[in-house]
Amino acid sequence: MAAFGFPHFTVTKREVEEQSGMTADCTECHLGNPAKAEREEAHRGMGRLRLVMKKGLRAETAVRNFPLEKSGDPVLRLKPMMEKQGRKVVDPAVAALLAQDKRSDTLSQDFDVMEKTCGKCHHEEFEQFKRSPMGSNAKQSQYGSWDDPRHGPHNCGVWSAGNYRAISANTAVPFTQEMSDLNQRTCNGCHVGCLDCHYRPDAGGGSPGKGMHTFVRVPPPDSCYGGGRGALCHGGPEDRRRGAGYFGGPYSHPEGMNPDPHAARKVGCLDCHESSRDDKSLGHATFKRQARCEKCHPEAVASLATSLHRKLSCEACHITNVGGYQATFWGPGKLAGYDTPYFKYKDYYGIMKEPILLKDQRGRWIPVKPFPMAVLNQKDSRLEPGLHWRYPAGLPDLQRTDDAWGYVGLVDGLPEGNKALLWIQMDKLSHKYGKSRPCASCHTKDGQQLQEIAWEFSDAGAFPFNGRHTVAANRDGLFIKGIRADEKIDLSEGYRLSSLAPWFYLKDAWAIKGDFSLPVIAGWQAAETRYREGSAAVKASIIHRSPSSPPPSP
Repeated sequence: MAAFGFPHFTVTKREVEEQSGMTADCTECHLGNPAKAEREEAHRGMGRLRLVMKKGLRAETAVRNFPLEKSGDPVLRLKPMMEKQGRKVVDPAVAALLAQDKRSDTLSQDFDVMEKTCGKCHHEEFEQFKRSPMGSNAKQSQYGSWDDPRHGPHNCGVWSAGNYRAISANTAVPFTQEMSDLNQRTCNGCHVGCLDCHYRPDAGGGSPGKGMHTFVRVPPPDSCYGGGRGALCHGGPEDRRRGAGYFGGPYSHPEGMNPDPHAARKVGCLDCHESSRDDKSLGHATFKRQARCEKCHPEAVASLATSLHRKLSCEACHITNVGGYQATFWGPGKLAGYDTPYFKYKDYYGIMKEPILLKDQRGRWIPVKPFPMAVLNQKDSRLEPGLHWRYPAGLPDLQRTDDAWGYVGLVDGLPEGNKALLWIQMDKLSHKYGKSRPCASCHTKDGQQLQEIAWEFSDAGAFPFNGRHTVAANRDGLFIKGIRADEKIDLSEGYRLSSLAPWFYLKDAWAIKGDFSLPVIAGWQAAETRYREGSAAVKASIIHRSPSSPPPSP
């Protein structure tokens, strides 16, 4: 390899065994045909790490004159390098890295390659993975259109694979198969194969067990956030969409927010979310969404069940300062360098100080972050206005989420004359615990919940600008009011204001009817003074106990 100019690709069988912990030969993992002497024949069908290019989001194999370099960037930990003007620099055209068990054309799982490689030795795990929610893309693949009455429109968009005709038929502007495929590739980059979780390439560091062939049996927590491949995986729904992510720091938006205290104490994802490690019946790559706090906090959970706040989830009190998206709009723009009617203008980043509390299908109060959403250029809608839940309450935990959404309607009012389908996104928040919110944030004289949110827009289509809006939840309904920019919006060439900011024309259109108020407690102000010290509230069984709490009153 040194003679060919690629000494950095030289690796011995012993090094591979030490790094991977496996005794497999090269061809058992990388395929190819060692019986052939000609390079083209020997390398035919061989698996390798590929580069996903920013232009078109297609994976390519390329001559790499330099090895990948390790960086401190947790999102793209291994940087592909190139030569420019005689210097070694990071390749700016690369968006992400793609493992060999993903398809180059769709970026989705390549089950044929998985079966021939990982599945050859780990057959049972492979078969279980294919049937798992992650392997089958069980949740997101159900959003086959923008107006599906079963689950509603979603912040992540539609699942284009297999649904192009239905989506195109309800799109009022040209939407080609190529556009649909490109949108699907943006989704597929986050949907995993075996190597996304278990392959842990490292640029070295002197340890015999570290290198470009390092594997792990139990994926580390940051693999759930993409493992440094350039894809966010759970970092997208947790830190961006929900805004209450686990790791905070560089993953959070706005950047630098505090991590969940559990993460700071090195509690991993699998410590809370049960897997086949805890319950063999779950199968490989299946995890319980609903974590069990009583595993570590038995006294707090047991005492909460008998307290005045027994109908509140733990998260309802202990999650505050919710970041991420404060608005998102799907409209015409450029995706990976190509025109599309469905570009996601999502970078409206800000902080909601205290989430809105919503009573779920089982009568339990949960925290949500309502924010305005729209998809432009829709012809018709089959949806009914009001509050909806993504999944029925009667489904088993493995098949259900506690996420809600509110349908506003199909509205006119944009200068281009197209119709926009409006809804309010309301995902349940589950991470970034902390000290409980103050009593007065819930107990008001009329039960109204009111949050003022300031945000910054920093996406494509315009120079960054600041703005704000108000979320009000009361007896009359749920309202997002007063959406406005605090400064002039300076558009980029070729973009329309309605695409990235339909609120400029639609004003206070985001509203749904219903009682979204909190229960009014008579004499709550006197009670707040009386129980301002937490120990008094514990004794009166108003709030839960902790290991250091005094005994309850008889």
